[in-house]
Amino acid sequence: MVQTLAELPPEASCKVAVLPFSNQSSYPDGEKVFYKIFYSELIASGFFTVIPEGDITKLYQQLQMYPNLKPTLEQRLIISGRLDTSIFIGGDILDMQENSDGLYLKTKLTVVLRLYDGGDGKMFWATYHKRQGQDYRQLLHFGRINTITTLARQMAREIINLWREKGMQPCPSN
Repeated sequence: MVQTLAELPPEASCKVAVLPFSNQSSYPDGEKVFYKIFYSELIASGFFTVIPEGDITKLYQQLQMYPNLKPTLEQRLIISGRLDTSIFIGGDILDMQENSDGLYLKTKLTVVLRLYDGGDGKMFWATYHKRQGQDYRQLLHFGRINTITTLARQMAREIINLWREKGMQPCPSN
């Protein structure tokens, strides 16, 4: 589900920065797992020009920002100015589970991703996405997703496709 708070800026996806996610689940390093997978899927989609992760990390260190805390409006404006981004993507892992019932692994993932305007730092979209591995079961247990990384990869693709359906266009050079 995408909640629209404002219209997309023109040529919004020409430069996209993915900020570190926070983890509100009990899954160890869940924010890092989903971040890495989402980041790689965003690049693999071929629709977006994505700021290198190292540039974000270096800027967080220079500004003495904690990666697990959401940046303030002022910090987002500084990041935007230094990286010349048109969109920021930040988010929270609300629930991440990978449990065994003795026979199968049960996976569950709930995320909220927010898109911020690089020009003024204000949020314009919020996406809430929740899935379980068994949601993808096709016949008997075929198609069922049994690992959190596979579930995260599937959900990242779904979110990117949803954004494209809602009007997020690729950079003209892509």
